[in-house]
Amino acid sequence: MDTMKPFFRSLLFSGGGTRFALYNGMYAALCAIGKTPELLIASCGGAFAALIINAFPTDRERKAYLQSKEFYCFIQSLSLTPYCKLHHLGLLALQKRYDRRRAPFVEDVYQRYLVEMSQDLSALLPSLAEISFSATLPTIIIGAKMLFAPHECGKPRSERKLYQEVLFTDFSTAQKIPLSGIQHTESNYIHSAVAPDMLLNTEMSMLKAARISISDMFYVPPVAYQGAYYAGGAIDLIPMELADTLSTQVIAEQKQIYSPTEEALVRAVLGFSGNERLASVASYSAQWVDTRGAITSLKGFYSEKYMDWKRFSINIRFPKNYPTYQQQIDQQWDYGYQTILNTFSA
Repeated sequence: MDTMKPFFRSLLFSGGGTRFALYNGMYAALCAIGKTPELLIASCGGAFAALIINAFPTDRERKAYLQSKEFYCFIQSLSLTPYCKLHHLGLLALQKRYDRRRAPFVEDVYQRYLVEMSQDLSALLPSLAEISFSATLPTIIIGAKMLFAPHECGKPRSERKLYQEVLFTDFSTAQKIPLSGIQHTESNYIHSAVAPDMLLNTEMSMLKAARISISDMFYVPPVAYQGAYYAGGAIDLIPMELADTLSTQVIAEQKQIYSPTEEALVRAVLGFSGNERLASVASYSAQWVDTRGAITSLKGFYSEKYMDWKRFSINIRFPKNYPTYQQQIDQQWDYGYQTILNTFSA
């Protein structure tokens, strides 16, 4: 049956905030050891890594762009909203930790979020603005169509499905995806807010798709596009069913478990258990790349959230200056590169 799959090797990029260079380092190492992926599947922060891989033909150019003033200024353009105060999102997260119900309400992710980010990034990232999905390097970016309007927020959900997974890709790759075979049918999703069937979109630019994918709940606002709203790749952080259906060999990142707060927010918004999902994904046969140590090894080398008790708020550590930022990219890239070498030499 494996010979019937359209791709031999796929690589999954999942979340990780601004760890874009880590994923680019992983891809560079795979190419260097003769294991170049034929298919990229990316969600959340990984979507920007996939975008940059598609935008530039060599590792040197990709790293140079990640270290460019253009991309640095994009990172610096991000700002915190008033919801960073603990009496806003902090209190909300605490309430959700003690509510074990699966998305009982339509949560307001339209107005309540931590980081302000422009919906249209083409002015901030002009080098990426015209990049289109291409069959030359088949890439699928994960997003979610929102099935409710802003005025419905706060109302009881009543088992209604609120989100539908969307696969953004090129037309040729889309024709290879059997949607009926990758529906969300496991028990974790029965009472969730996620629709079982998925959508395909072959008209979106890669930059717009990446911006959609990074729209994590309560962190980055959703995107309005052609009369609909779209949320992030957290709906399917590690789309293993998709990768397994399309490729003989899957290379995927082994993720740390969701924290109690993260688990609570996924449950409140999407209505499923993130940790149950991780356990389900782990049952698949794949080449797992363990990046769980990145949290400690790269501490201080990427933008991360922390509690600012002096200001009683959630804050984010952004690079203090351009040279520091360039050093962060070096550290991330080297970590991703070496992790691949360690994985495949074991």
